[in-house]
Parts: sequence; structure tokens; C-alpha cells
Amino acid sequence: MSDKHIAKEIASKLYDLDVKVYESTVSTMGKVFPAGRELSIKHMAQQIEQDKKHFLKDETTLISNMINTIEDNAKVKEYRAELDEIRKMIDEYIPVTVLPDSFLSNISNVKNRFAENNNMIICIGREYGSGGHEIGYRLAERLNISYYDNEIIKMASEHFNANIKVVSDHDEKAGKESFFDRNPLNIFGFSANDSLFFAQSAYIQEIASKGNAVIMGRCSDVVLEHAGIPRLSIFIGAPFEDRVEHEMACSKLPKDKAMTLVHKKDKERKAYYNYYTSRHWGHSDNYDLCINTACYGIDGTVDILEKMVKLAYGHKEI
Repeated sequence: MSDKHIAKEIASKLYDLDVKVYESTVSTMGKVFPAGRELSIKHMAQQIEQDKKHFLKDETTLISNMINTIEDNAKVKEYRAELDEIRKMIDEYIPVTVLPDSFLSNISNVKNRFAENNNMIICIGREYGSGGHEIGYRLAERLNISYYDNEIIKMASEHFNANIKVVSDHDEKAGKESFFDRNPLNIFGFSANDSLFFAQSAYIQEIASKGNAVIMGRCSDVVLEHAGIPRLSIFIGAPFEDRVEHEMACSKLPKDKAMTLVHKKDKERKAYYNYYTSRHWGHSDNYDLCINTACYGIDGTVDILEKMVKLAYGHKEI
């Protein structure tokens, strides 16, 4: 049978099913094919030949949606069976789509991304007030692996032989302050922010090379990418109002001050990430997963991330 005859047969069956479904539905959506049978079938057959995949998918979806509005279960079952038969005809009529080689290669790379000898490394970026710190800590506890956030500041303060508060003041800050500031972090002609970033980056690579770990922020995803160290990259966020409420509950700040703090910290983290990576902080293209904690809560988010980690590192015993 020629493609033209097959297209006409599919069009005929779609039209006849549409009529039956419309007569049985209590929906006001109307027929998918409002014209008469002969004209509708002719028009459909032409469209099927021109754009097989998209036209047929759209029309079968519309009929399926109408079937969902029918109250008679027996008729629903009958019409579903007819629609399934039509879809089988369509599958035989439309050749299987072959994905581009580049896309298939990407899938292959993802499947083989983590080898047996790779450490389990999870890098977490986070909006301020989204619960990222607590989520990272609980995830590390669940997985029984190391956790690094403020610990990186302590390591840097020892490196510079500097007060931990001095180091904290420059943590996750973009490097545009004066080179001539009197600061123990100003070394080798670099600003304090730049010096701290380089030191922290070295520690992050060392941490990732030694064992399994959750690493919070500090451009760790990009630092490890440049070092050729496989890792999962996650971004945790939530709507601004939810994060303000979370900060108010945690710090007991009044709303105006909590709003100012959340906005300030987000601005700093964005500037830091964009400055040192030349990427866009929080944009989904940069991460394996972006998740809204307002939808799942702290423990719910940890549950999701734990499953993701176990799926990615399926070869490892946790």
C-alpha cells in the first residue's frame, strides 16, 4: 500500500473516532475536525503527508484529551482501544527517528561519566536563604561522606596565617578591591579576593582528589571541571519571599533586614561566580540539577538529591 493510501486510511480512522468521541463527550471543546467527513479526510491526508510526525501527534493528543472528559467508562475503554490501534498504524507509517550522532555521543558520555576509581563529589551552589547549607550537610550525613563549607575558610586562614574573620570577610567575594589594601591575603601582587580564590581552588582540588565529599559553593563545580575531576553539580534555590521567611526564622531578623541580607548575599554570590567562571550563576545550563526547596522542603530535597547521587554513582556502595 502506498504512503498516500496509508495516510488516507489513518485520516479516515481518526475522523470516525473523533465523531464517536464527540457524540459521547460532555465537553464543550467541540470536534477536532469540524468539517464534513470527505473534506476533513482529504485535508488530513494532505497534512499527514506533509508533516507526518507533528500533525498526527497533535491530533491524537486532542482526541485523547476529549476521551478523558467522557463519563461512561465502557466507552472510554472502547475509544482508548481504537486510539491505540490508530497509534500502532502511525508508528508503522512513520519511520523511527534517528537521533543526531552528537546527541547520542553526549548520552554515551553521560553514562560513562563516572568510572570505578572516581571519588563521589557533589558540588552545590545555592541562593541565600534556600537552606543549601543544611541540605548539603544532611546529604553528606546520609551518604556518609565528608562535608566542606566553612571548613574551607578555616583551611585558608591557616594557609595565610590570618584571622579567620579576615578570611571570612573575603569569602565568595569578587576580586575587584584595591591591590594595595593592607591585608595578609594580598600576596604575589594579587588582591585579597583573588588570592583567597586561588587558595580555596587548590584546596577544593585536593579535597576532591582525596575522597568522597559534598563541597558548597566557591565555584567548585567549575574549578573541578577545569581540573578534569568528574563531579555532580547542583543548584539549590527558592522564591525570594520564601527565602526571606526562612532567614527570619533562622536569624530572628525583622523582615526588612532579612530582605536586605538575602538580596545582598545573592548579589555577592552572583558577582563572585560570574567573575571567576565567566558563566551565569544559577542558570540551568551550568548544572546537572536545579531544585526549588520551597516545593520539597529540606528533607524532601535531601531525599531527591540522595537518589540522584546513587543513580549517578551506581557502581559505588554507599
